[in-house]
Amino acid sequence: MKIIQRILVGTILCATLSFSGIVTGVSVVINNEPITLYEVYKYSQKFKISKKEALNLLVRQKLEKSQIKKLGISADIFEVDKYITNLASRNGLSQYEFLNMLKSKEINIEDYKKEIKEKIKKDKLYQSIYRDKIKGLKDEDIKKFYNDNPNDFKFANTFDVTIYQSKNGKSLQAIKNNPMMQQKDVKIQNKTITADTMDEKLKGLLNSTKQGKFTQILNIKNTLTMFYVKEKKDFKQISYEDAKNNIYRVLSKQKEDMAIKDYFEKLKSSASISVVRSPS
Repeated sequence: MKIIQRILVGTILCATLSFSGIVTGVSVVINNEPITLYEVYKYSQKFKISKKEALNLLVRQKLEKSQIKKLGISADIFEVDKYITNLASRNGLSQYEFLNMLKSKEINIEDYKKEIKEKIKKDKLYQSIYRDKIKGLKDEDIKKFYNDNPNDFKFANTFDVTIYQSKNGKSLQAIKNNPMMQQKDVKIQNKTITADTMDEKLKGLLNSTKQGKFTQILNIKNTLTMFYVKEKKDFKQISYEDAKNNIYRVLSKQKEDMAIKDYFEKLKSSASISVVRSPS
């Protein structure tokens, strides 16, 4: 019995020391700023990504914060309020209603505002990086993209779908995770719907959803609704003139992303980085 107790104590002690190492151990030091193994572990768990991916994200965050500080980028409470007001408006709510909705989900408003403030500062940093990089998109670039990607500019006018409706969003999410699951509080209907019977938002959503996939959960007439797209039919080509503005936005976004990626790759290569312990 004593031997068993010693083994158990030894096992518990090893586990405790192992976890202590995760909590206190340093993985990387970048420009004198440490990233702990525990931070890597938390990020990996939170976003369901590998520890290597989590570490890369944390390194990027450190670089972003250092550049924000170096460039003197700031955000005030008025900008935060404006951001929240615009976000609430896009969801058809007043700021008061939007904040109350967050409270109902047990989200701390002050913490939320701090996150928005950091996001605004990061957006300003990104804008300063790509401001001069996205100039120079020509009509021939846009036309070439249109001609090279014809399937991207076709839209369906008829959809064979399965419609799921419920008052309980968790039940719909459960079906989305496992389509074979039965939920008593979910109404299911197979239907063929045409573009002329729906608004532009729903038409765009169904067209952007791949066959054999679920849409996001929508609130339609106070009922939570989700579509499973079985088949799309009756395709028509979008004209170049109608597609031009969207192509410009897509190509601009690509150039923005590339400019930001290049910027941080150069920043990372010139940073002082010491790997203390690589996360396993």
